[in-house]
Amino acid sequence: MFNILLKPFEKNKLINAESAVKVINSLEPEILQLNNLEIKEQIRTLSLQAQSGEDLDRLLPKCFALTREMSNRVLGLRHFDSQLIGGYILNEGKISEMKTGEGKTLVATLPVVLNALSLKGTHVVTVNDYLAKRDEQWMGQIYRALGLSVGLIQEGMEEKQRRQNYAADITYVTNSELAFDYLRDRMA
Repeated sequence: MFNILLKPFEKNKLINAESAVKVINSLEPEILQLNNLEIKEQIRTLSLQAQSGEDLDRLLPKCFALTREMSNRVLGLRHFDSQLIGGYILNEGKISEMKTGEGKTLVATLPVVLNALSLKGTHVVTVNDYLAKRDEQWMGQIYRALGLSVGLIQEGMEEKQRRQNYAADITYVTNSELAFDYLRDRMA
C-alpha cells in the first residue's frame, strides 16, 4: 500500500487524488469500447489540447484512463487504484513511497504520459544504465502504442545519438548521464 507523504496542511490533496480516481474509473467503460488506434487518436487529441495551453490537470483523468487501458492491452498490467493515486501524487511533484513489488515503474507511466503530451520532452531519470534500458524497453511499449516517441541515453553514446534520443517525447536517462550532459552543454 502507498504511504503518501504530504505536509499536514496539504491533506486535502489526497481527497483530490481520490476524486480523480473516481473520474478515471468512470471513464473505463467508454475507453474499453475503443480500439488501439482510437486510443492513440484520443492521446493525440489530448496532446493538441496540451500544446494549445490546456491545463494538464484537466487532462489528467482521461490521460490516466487511456494510459491504464493501453498498459493492460500491451503489457497485461492494469494500474490499481492505489497506483493511480501514486501517479496523481507524483504529478503533483510529491513523493509517494512504495515497497518493492508494488509497481513503481508502472505508476510512473501515468504522469510521464501526461507530461509528454506537451511534446516539450519528458525525462525519466534512473540510477543506472540497466534500469534505464530495462524501463525504456518495457514501459516504452506503452508509450509507443500511444503514439509517443521514446529515447534512451546510455554511457558511451555519441553526441549525435544523444541529441536524437533527447529529442524524443520521453527519454530515459541516468542521473549521472543527465548531469554530465548538462555540464557538457553549458561548457560548449
